[in-house]
Amino acid sequence: MLEKLLESKILVVIRGLNVKESIDLCHILSENGVSFVEVSFSDEDAPDVLRALKSSFDGKLFLGAGTVFEERTYYEALAAGAHYVLSPGLSWKVAELSKRDRISYIPGVFTSTDVQSALGLGFDLLKLYPADLNLLRSYRGPFPKVRFVPFGGITDVNVAQYFSSGASAVGIGSYIANKELLREKRFKELVERVRKIKQIIGGSNGPVC
Repeated sequence: MLEKLLESKILVVIRGLNVKESIDLCHILSENGVSFVEVSFSDEDAPDVLRALKSSFDGKLFLGAGTVFEERTYYEALAAGAHYVLSPGLSWKVAELSKRDRISYIPGVFTSTDVQSALGLGFDLLKLYPADLNLLRSYRGPFPKVRFVPFGGITDVNVAQYFSSGASAVGIGSYIANKELLREKRFKELVERVRKIKQIIGGSNGPVC
Protein backbone atom coordinates (compact mmCIF):
# COMPACT_ATOMS: atom_id res chain seq x y z
CA MET A 1 0.00 0.00 0.00
CA LEU A 2 2.71 2.50 0.92
CA GLU A 3 4.29 1.98 -2.50
CA LYS A 4 1.26 3.84 -3.82
CA LEU A 5 2.28 6.82 -1.66
CA LEU A 6 5.52 6.96 -3.62
CA GLU A 7 3.45 7.18 -6.79
CA SER A 8 1.05 9.83 -5.52
CA LYS A 9 3.81 11.74 -3.68
CA ILE A 10 1.39 13.62 -1.37
CA LEU A 11 0.07 12.80 2.08
CA VAL A 12 -2.25 15.40 3.61
CA VAL A 13 -2.22 15.78 7.39
CA ILE A 14 -5.47 16.64 9.19
CA ARG A 15 -4.92 18.35 12.52
CA GLY A 16 -7.32 20.63 14.36
CA LEU A 17 -10.26 20.05 12.01
CA ASN A 18 -13.68 18.87 13.16
CA VAL A 19 -15.56 16.04 11.50
CA LYS A 20 -17.46 18.27 9.05
CA GLU A 21 -14.35 20.18 8.00
CA SER A 22 -12.43 16.93 7.56
CA ILE A 23 -15.17 15.43 5.39
CA ASP A 24 -15.35 18.57 3.25
CA LEU A 25 -11.59 18.49 2.80
CA CYS A 26 -11.55 14.81 1.86
CA HIS A 27 -14.22 15.34 -0.78
CA ILE A 28 -11.87 17.89 -2.36
CA LEU A 29 -8.88 15.57 -2.08
CA SER A 30 -10.73 12.56 -3.46
CA GLU A 31 -12.10 14.54 -6.38
CA ASN A 32 -8.65 15.91 -7.22
CA GLY A 33 -6.59 12.75 -7.13
CA VAL A 34 -5.05 12.88 -3.64
CA SER A 35 -5.58 9.53 -1.96
CA PHE A 36 -3.42 9.55 1.20
CA VAL A 37 -4.71 11.29 4.32
CA GLU A 38 -3.42 11.19 7.88
CA VAL A 39 -5.51 12.12 10.91
CA SER A 40 -3.28 13.35 13.73
CA PHE A 41 -4.02 11.58 17.00
CA SER A 42 -2.74 14.57 18.93
CA ASP A 43 -6.36 15.78 18.64
CA GLU A 44 -8.81 14.44 21.23
CA ASP A 45 -11.52 13.85 18.64
CA ALA A 46 -9.17 12.14 16.17
CA PRO A 47 -10.81 8.70 16.55
CA ASP A 48 -14.21 10.22 15.72
CA VAL A 49 -12.78 12.05 12.72
CA LEU A 50 -11.08 8.93 11.42
CA ARG A 51 -14.22 6.81 11.86
CA ALA A 52 -16.29 9.38 9.98
CA LEU A 53 -13.78 9.48 7.13
CA LYS A 54 -13.60 5.71 7.05
CA SER A 55 -17.38 5.57 6.74
CA SER A 56 -17.48 8.11 3.93
CA PHE A 57 -14.28 7.37 2.00
CA ASP A 58 -13.35 3.73 2.56
CA GLY A 59 -12.15 2.42 -0.79
CA LYS A 60 -11.51 5.95 -2.04
CA LEU A 61 -8.76 7.13 0.33
CA PHE A 62 -5.92 5.52 2.21
CA LEU A 63 -6.58 6.73 5.75
CA GLY A 64 -3.81 6.74 8.33
CA ALA A 65 -3.30 7.80 11.92
CA GLY A 66 -0.46 10.12 12.84
CA THR A 67 1.26 11.06 16.11
CA VAL A 68 1.03 7.42 17.15
CA PHE A 69 3.94 6.58 19.45
CA GLU A 70 2.24 4.90 22.43
CA GLU A 71 0.61 1.50 22.66
CA ARG A 72 -2.73 2.97 23.76
CA THR A 73 -2.88 5.35 20.80
CA TYR A 74 -1.87 2.58 18.43
CA TYR A 75 -4.86 0.47 19.46
CA GLU A 76 -7.17 3.50 19.30
CA ALA A 77 -6.00 4.16 15.74
CA LEU A 78 -6.59 0.59 14.63
CA ALA A 79 -10.01 0.52 16.29
CA ALA A 80 -10.93 3.70 14.37
CA GLY A 81 -9.97 2.05 11.08
CA ALA A 82 -6.46 3.29 10.29
CA HIS A 83 -4.85 1.64 7.27
CA TYR A 84 -1.38 2.70 8.46
CA VAL A 85 0.25 4.65 11.29
CA LEU A 86 2.96 7.29 11.58
CA SER A 87 4.89 8.75 14.47
CA PRO A 88 6.93 11.97 14.85
CA GLY A 89 9.90 9.91 16.05
CA LEU A 90 10.91 6.26 15.98
CA SER A 91 8.73 4.28 18.41
CA TRP A 92 10.17 0.84 19.12
CA LYS A 93 6.85 -0.24 20.61
CA VAL A 94 4.81 0.81 17.59
CA ALA A 95 7.40 -0.82 15.33
CA GLU A 96 6.97 -4.08 17.25
CA LEU A 97 3.17 -3.93 17.25
CA SER A 98 2.88 -2.96 13.59
CA LYS A 99 5.08 -5.86 12.52
CA ARG A 100 3.05 -8.26 14.62
CA ASP A 101 -0.24 -6.96 13.20
CA ARG A 102 1.09 -6.41 9.66
CA ILE A 103 0.11 -2.75 9.79
CA SER A 104 2.16 -0.35 7.67
CA TYR A 105 4.21 2.02 9.82
CA ILE A 106 6.14 5.15 8.84
CA PRO A 107 8.44 6.05 11.72
CA GLY A 108 9.76 9.55 12.18
CA VAL A 109 13.48 10.33 12.08
CA PHE A 110 15.71 13.36 12.31
CA THR A 111 19.23 12.31 13.30
CA SER A 112 21.45 9.83 11.52
CA THR A 113 21.16 7.61 14.59
CA ASP A 114 17.37 7.64 14.12
CA VAL A 115 17.77 6.58 10.49
CA GLN A 116 20.18 3.77 11.36
CA SER A 117 17.85 2.51 14.10
CA ALA A 118 14.87 2.52 11.74
CA LEU A 119 16.83 0.65 9.09
CA GLY A 120 17.92 -1.87 11.70
CA LEU A 121 14.25 -2.54 12.45
CA GLY A 122 13.50 -3.06 8.77
CA PHE A 123 11.93 0.32 7.89
CA ASP A 124 13.20 2.29 4.92
CA LEU A 125 10.24 4.59 4.22
CA LEU A 126 10.79 7.26 6.85
CA LYS A 127 9.13 10.48 7.93
CA LEU A 128 11.70 13.28 8.15
CA TYR A 129 10.39 15.51 10.91
CA PRO A 130 10.72 18.37 11.11
CA ALA A 131 11.43 18.80 7.41
CA ASP A 132 14.91 20.14 6.72
CA LEU A 133 16.29 20.68 3.23
CA ASN A 134 19.95 20.64 4.22
CA LEU A 135 19.52 17.46 6.24
CA LEU A 136 17.65 15.79 3.40
CA ARG A 137 20.45 16.60 0.98
CA SER A 138 23.13 15.40 3.37
CA TYR A 139 21.39 12.05 3.90
CA ARG A 140 21.42 11.17 0.22
CA GLY A 141 25.04 10.05 0.48
CA PRO A 142 25.04 7.71 3.51
CA PHE A 143 21.44 6.50 3.09
CA PRO A 144 20.81 6.10 -0.66
CA LYS A 145 18.17 3.39 -0.22
CA VAL A 146 16.02 5.28 2.28
CA ARG A 147 12.82 6.87 1.00
CA PHE A 148 12.37 10.09 2.97
CA VAL A 149 8.99 11.80 3.39
CA PRO A 150 9.51 15.28 4.87
CA PHE A 151 6.75 16.77 7.04
CA GLY A 152 6.35 20.30 8.35
CA GLY A 153 6.01 23.69 6.69
CA ILE A 154 5.76 22.42 3.12
CA THR A 155 3.87 24.63 0.67
CA ASP A 156 3.85 25.44 -3.04
CA VAL A 157 6.84 27.73 -2.42
CA ASN A 158 9.27 25.03 -1.29
CA VAL A 159 7.84 21.67 -2.36
CA ALA A 160 9.90 21.51 -5.56
CA GLN A 161 13.09 22.03 -3.53
CA TYR A 162 12.26 19.05 -1.33
CA PHE A 163 11.86 16.75 -4.30
CA SER A 164 15.00 18.01 -5.99
CA SER A 165 16.81 17.41 -2.69
CA GLY A 166 15.77 13.76 -2.54
CA ALA A 167 12.26 13.51 -1.08
CA SER A 168 10.24 10.50 -2.22
CA ALA A 169 6.94 12.05 -1.09
CA VAL A 170 5.86 14.89 1.20
CA GLY A 171 3.46 15.39 4.07
CA ILE A 172 1.47 18.59 3.74
CA GLY A 173 -0.53 20.06 6.60
CA SER A 174 -2.21 23.43 6.95
CA TYR A 175 -1.34 24.63 3.46
CA ILE A 176 -4.05 22.24 2.24
CA ALA A 177 -5.80 21.12 5.45
CA ASN A 178 -6.49 24.75 6.24
CA LYS A 179 -9.07 25.36 8.95
CA GLU A 180 -9.76 28.97 8.00
CA LEU A 181 -10.47 28.16 4.36
CA LEU A 182 -12.67 25.21 5.34
CA ARG A 183 -14.57 27.17 8.00
CA GLU A 184 -15.24 29.96 5.51
CA LYS A 185 -16.09 27.42 2.79
CA ARG A 186 -13.47 28.81 0.43
CA PHE A 187 -13.32 25.48 -1.31
CA LYS A 188 -12.21 26.89 -4.65
CA GLU A 189 -9.01 28.15 -3.04
CA LEU A 190 -8.32 24.72 -1.58
CA VAL A 191 -8.87 23.07 -4.95
CA GLU A 192 -6.43 25.54 -6.50
CA ARG A 193 -3.84 24.73 -3.84
CA VAL A 194 -4.18 20.99 -4.37
CA ARG A 195 -3.92 21.33 -8.13
CA LYS A 196 -0.95 23.67 -7.87
CA ILE A 197 0.98 21.27 -5.64
CA LYS A 198 0.18 18.35 -7.93
CA GLN A 199 1.27 20.31 -10.97
CA ILE A 200 4.57 21.24 -9.34
CA ILE A 201 5.51 17.72 -8.29
CA GLY A 202 3.85 15.82 -11.14
CA GLY A 203 2.22 13.28 -8.82
CA SER A 204 -0.06 10.64 -10.24
CA ASN A 205 -2.61 8.47 -8.50
CA GLY A 206 -3.91 5.14 -9.62
CA PRO A 207 -7.10 3.58 -8.32
CA VAL A 208 -7.14 3.02 -4.59
CA CYS A 209 -8.74 -0.41 -4.50
